[in-house]
Amino acid sequence: MADDLIMPKVAWYKRKLILILLAVLLLAVGGGGVWLFKPSGNAVEPEPVVDTKALYVGLTRPFIFPVAAGRRERLVQVEVQLMVRGDKGQADAQRHLPLLESTLLGVFSRQSADNYITADGKKAVRQEAVNELNAVLTEELGTPLIEKVLFTSIVMQ
Repeated sequence: MADDLIMPKVAWYKRKLILILLAVLLLAVGGGGVWLFKPSGNAVEPEPVVDTKALYVGLTRPFIFPVAAGRRERLVQVEVQLMVRGDKGQADAQRHLPLLESTLLGVFSRQSADNYITADGKKAVRQEAVNELNAVLTEELGTPLIEKVLFTSIVMQ
């Protein structure tokens, strides 16, 4: 009885059909996997590196100018440093240093002596200087550049 069990032979064309179907199935699965895991065409580009370190631009000499103090005039000497961001900002500020000095001299000389005595007055002068400098630099460069104006010395006579 065991000898009567013979496996029937599969026709050659059925074997080829099965192999072709397996090959097509493997190609379809492989192609789908590649399509699914490939990076998309609209991938997010990396943002450019922005230099945000604070750098200081020292002005070449102190500002000396007269200011009104009641019925008298007083002489004021102010030394200033400008805070900018990045190497490009520092290079741009140094390139336009004469323009910046002229603008600062105009801002400082139209103040009263009281503005250089009180802390609130000094803060107001610094803020006005930042606004004027950035307005002038926006005309020249198209972007504001100065973050802070720092007084390193104020002498009033």
